[in-house]
Amino acid sequence: MSMNRDEDPQLWDLLGRSKASKPSPFFARNVVRAVRGQSRQGQVLYAWFSLRRLVPALSAAVAVAIAVFTVQVLHHQDQSPQPSLASAEIQDAELVADLDVLVNDDDSDDTLLL
Repeated sequence: MSMNRDEDPQLWDLLGRSKASKPSPFFARNVVRAVRGQSRQGQVLYAWFSLRRLVPALSAAVAVAIAVFTVQVLHHQDQSPQPSLASAEIQDAELVADLDVLVNDDDSDDTLLL
């Protein structure tokens, strides 16, 4: 799109009287530095998700999860309900009493228990 000088002569007169600004001698260097700085910010975020950091972090997380699971399983097995000595004696006494009843019944009857 080209500008037509005949459209707005006052504007072109003002533009003709204004001073032309010159960029600093380091303008190109400063622009390149700014662009590189912006691209580094994106790379820093990407660097956190690189395989070089992600693999060891995930490996450590899996090792911790396995250790926690193993400790919980072993702890649960240690606390499994085991009959105490007193309850085992009671159960043995009841079994002996039942066996005595069966033996005494067998003596009185001549039938076979199947």
